[in-house]
Amino acid sequence: MAIRHYVLLATDGFIELPLEPDVCTDTRREVYVFGFVGGLYKVDKEVIHPSLNWQDPNNWPSLQAMKGNTTIPSPLIWGEVKDRIYVTLINLGMNKRLDLKDFHTIHMHGAHVATQLDGFPETSFGVPIWSMLPPDQVPDYAPPVATYYFEPDHPGTYFYHCHIEASEHVQMGMYGALIIYPSKKSLKMAGINQNEKGEWFLHGERQPQIPKTATNRNFSYNDINTYFDSDWVMLLSDIDETWHNAVLTADPNFNAVNYKPNFWLVNGRAFPDTLLPHPLTAPPTADQNLTQINYESYVHVKTGDKFLLRMMNLGYQVVPWHIHGWHFTVVGKDTHVSPFLKITAILGEDCDENLELHEIQNQSFTVTIGSGESYDLLLVADDKRPQYQKYILKGQDGFPSLCSQMTELKIFATAHPELVDQSPIFDIPTEPVNCPSPNTVNYVNICAGIQGEDNFFSQFYPAHNHDDYKVTNDGTYPGGQLILMQIDAPLQDNGRFVSYRG
Repeated sequence: MAIRHYVLLATDGFIELPLEPDVCTDTRREVYVFGFVGGLYKVDKEVIHPSLNWQDPNNWPSLQAMKGNTTIPSPLIWGEVKDRIYVTLINLGMNKRLDLKDFHTIHMHGAHVATQLDGFPETSFGVPIWSMLPPDQVPDYAPPVATYYFEPDHPGTYFYHCHIEASEHVQMGMYGALIIYPSKKSLKMAGINQNEKGEWFLHGERQPQIPKTATNRNFSYNDINTYFDSDWVMLLSDIDETWHNAVLTADPNFNAVNYKPNFWLVNGRAFPDTLLPHPLTAPPTADQNLTQINYESYVHVKTGDKFLLRMMNLGYQVVPWHIHGWHFTVVGKDTHVSPFLKITAILGEDCDENLELHEIQNQSFTVTIGSGESYDLLLVADDKRPQYQKYILKGQDGFPSLCSQMTELKIFATAHPELVDQSPIFDIPTEPVNCPSPNTVNYVNICAGIQGEDNFFSQFYPAHNHDDYKVTNDGTYPGGQLILMQIDAPLQDNGRFVSYRG
């Protein structure tokens, strides 16, 4: 059990959304937003970021300077079952709208808390503004604060948001992810434990499928079947730019019932920005025990990996989230483990070995995520070479190889520029995407062995909102709620990680 203390500061700012599908585009639109800044202050008695100590007058200038510098989404909060999670809220006030005197709260969505800690202002309280001064002027008194407390009973994918004028403040961007992992104790209570050699057991039976390097934070729930190699936050939201402009200009004529979004976001960004390193991610040198998870949305795994997508919808529209290439297993919804996992385990032990277990699992290729819902989707990056490598590389059943077909398409486009204004073989940005000169690859190069492992890898799969007009940025396709998943070759016998980058 750890005591994790976060400090969040409410204020405003701007985000820039891309208007072109080109990676690293400079054609952008500035949108006014609200949000929270700050982050992890202390773990137990260890101070992680002393600059967040609001009780120290020496920090008041730097805290006040955060006014007007908010981000979307807000800092990610995480912990383990039975951790004591404290979140201190400071209301910095607005930089662009100094006349706004809104209170703010923290509502931990899905949390089991007392009413006083729920953040619903009509039944509790709000936090007033520290100072109406502009950010270059520092008040001579400490900020008024309120500290929220959450002791999670069970793991899962939660989130948090301000509940003052929730219709407006959530739309403006006052939200962030809240992730709770199982603890070693909660796993042990479920019969899952790890010995001193790193071996994992379920009710005393060795579990060789779980690597010795795994920890309690490689499980999404207290269930052996929820093991993953990596987990990824996908926080979905939508923006009606007209509403944001109305807040910025204090336009009294906007009516929320006329809501019509024109941007759709994943972790606060629209494609192609969803491919770029996330600005809130800590550097690689950061302590892994403090930066367990982040908001990166370019999923990069190797073949054979199990990976978890933590889907959460903070937008006002339903999202039919579709994943290409695989069928995922829904292992949890709204922080509760799927009952199908236990049913499958029982039937798998008692039934005929020919039983198709996937038929009794909660598997899909599209999940419909309503506003305020969260889903935990577990995927396995299966090796598709046994079914498809021969056709792609050599051809079969009288059909030429797909590699040769793609080469012919490129040759045709090159020979007839008057008919085709661009190559039909698209360049794919590869992770990590570095601007202004991103690395790219295409499958003609992979087929030729110029880049790639055995002329087959890497594999790239999209995942996106299947209301496809929401895969646009103000009508320009592609954009919006679209991400890529890059799957590299599996580890070789020598343990070397193989990808097109060598």
